[in-house]
Amino acid sequence: MSIYIHFKLLILRIITRYISKKVTLVRDNVGLSKAVTIGVLYRYETPAKHETVQRFIRALKNLDKKVSILCYTNTKDRMHPNSNLLYSFGHEAITLLGRTNSDRVQKFIDTSFDYLFHADIVSNPTLDYIVAKSQSKCRVGCFDTLRKPLFEVMVKVHATDQPLEDTKRLTSSMLHYTSRMER
Repeated sequence: MSIYIHFKLLILRIITRYISKKVTLVRDNVGLSKAVTIGVLYRYETPAKHETVQRFIRALKNLDKKVSILCYTNTKDRMHPNSNLLYSFGHEAITLLGRTNSDRVQKFIDTSFDYLFHADIVSNPTLDYIVAKSQSKCRVGCFDTLRKPLFEVMVKVHATDQPLEDTKRLTSSMLHYTSRMER
C-alpha cells in the first residue's frame, strides 16, 4: 500500500473515533422478526469469504428482509471477470478527510436500516468510518474492545488460523443472536 493510503487510513481512524463519541443518534433494536431493511457491509478478501457472506445475505432474504449490500474491495478484485461485485467500492470513495465521493456509499450511510451487519472479523478504518456515520437503528459487528462505540450489538468470535470458518461463525452468530432479540 502507498504512503498516502496508510496516512488516509490513520486519519479515518481518528475521524471515526471522534464521530463515534460525538454523534448522538437515537439507536433502537426492533428485533429481527420485525425488521424490514437490513444493510450488510463487508470487505472482499477471497471468493470463498464472498460466498460465505452471500449465503448470509440469502438467509436474510429468506426471512423476507430487504437487504442492501456494500462491499469494500480493491480495483484488481473489481476487475476480475468472475467477481460479480456490483455493489462494491474502493478506497477512493471516501476522501482523506472523510467526505464521500460515491453516491452508492452515501446512500448506504444515509439509509436508516433496522439492522446493519458488519460481516468482518478484522477492523478496517474505511468500513468503521461507514459504520460510525451510518443512520442504522442497530449496528451489529464482531466484538473488539476498541470498537465498542461503533456497535449496539457485538458478537464474540475467537479468531483462528482459518478466517473463512471465523466468518461463517460470525455470520451465523449474528443471525442467531439478533433473531433472539425481541422487544
